Amino acid sequence: MKAVFYSAPGEVEVREIPEPETLPDEVKIKVEYCALCATDVHVVMHGLYGLQPPMIMGHEVSGTVVEIGEEAAKKTTLKVGDRVAAIPSPGCGECEHCKRGLPMHCDNAGFEPEKKPMDAMAEYRTYYSNQLVKIPDHVDFKKAALVEPISTASRGIELADFKMGSTVCLSGAGSIGLIMLNLVKYRGGTRITVIEPSPERRELAKRLGAQHVIDPMTENVVEKCMEITDGIGFDVVFEMSGAKSAAPLCPDMIGKAGTIVYFAVYPMDYELPINLYELYMKEARLQFVFTNPALFPKSVDLLDCLDMDGLIGPTYDIDDAPQAFADFAKASAAKLLIRCNPEAPL
Repeated sequence: MKAVFYSAPGEVEVREIPEPETLPDEVKIKVEYCALCATDVHVVMHGLYGLQPPMIMGHEVSGTVVEIGEEAAKKTTLKVGDRVAAIPSPGCGECEHCKRGLPMHCDNAGFEPEKKPMDAMAEYRTYYSNQLVKIPDHVDFKKAALVEPISTASRGIELADFKMGSTVCLSGAGSIGLIMLNLVKYRGGTRITVIEPSPERRELAKRLGAQHVIDPMTENVVEKCMEITDGIGFDVVFEMSGAKSAAPLCPDMIGKAGTIVYFAVYPMDYELPINLYELYMKEARLQFVFTNPALFPKSVDLLDCLDMDGLIGPTYDIDDAPQAFADFAKASAAKLLIRCNPEAPL
């Protein structure tokens, strides 16, 4: 089968490898689509999480069940032919973090290649049954590939814990930023403001519900935020861009008793310059986000509720995956997809 490999620092290539065998406690899926995430790009370009080549890329996936191991069949209701989205890393259920209800911090998961944290950009992939969530027949496989980023954004909403009517700013309108915009609107955010240098993404943000947009290349971001909030700052600021130039602005944009959510993955050596006294005087809160696999079933349900039109951009055949990685930074569309099943629609 074909698989997309992180082959060397800054390089991606497609290789032919054996189709994986299905172990007794595993379920094999035919991967339909794998969405390209900024995390994938950061791994290839910057060695995020300390991951080293060679390794298969991809973790935002939809697919079809094609084989179920004997042991897995005893503990799952999944059947061959079921349509699924996949949780990248399972919790072991035995470590102290799993027992405390934090499977996303499982001591026995992690980002080492042998633990398969990201290896779904291939024609076939095996999972444990508890990593697979059924998707309804009416949901398009392309949209289903966004269940993983929706669940991660939902974790951000959950941790921000803002009330209906709270004023909200989102810094960055990439794919995850636009998904978060959907959720903020659905949660009852007001004076929703998006900061984004790309004019195409600013327009898409407005179409998806942003009430204000700011171009950080030509406008004074903090001044505009104060103008929008009548000088008091936002109740919640989500920093979604991962840009070192954007992160330090958030404390100046937040209001009294507000919450700054640093959602993005930043360079591993980046240290945020921050004035703790100013945040103390505002009684502001800093929040960071990883993920939560428990939110996957709810995220499947959200697929019918969120405005997904415009979030999905070009679809690349698996042979063209290196080009998708190259196009990621300059893509005006929100989400790039890799078609792993050659029979699936482009």
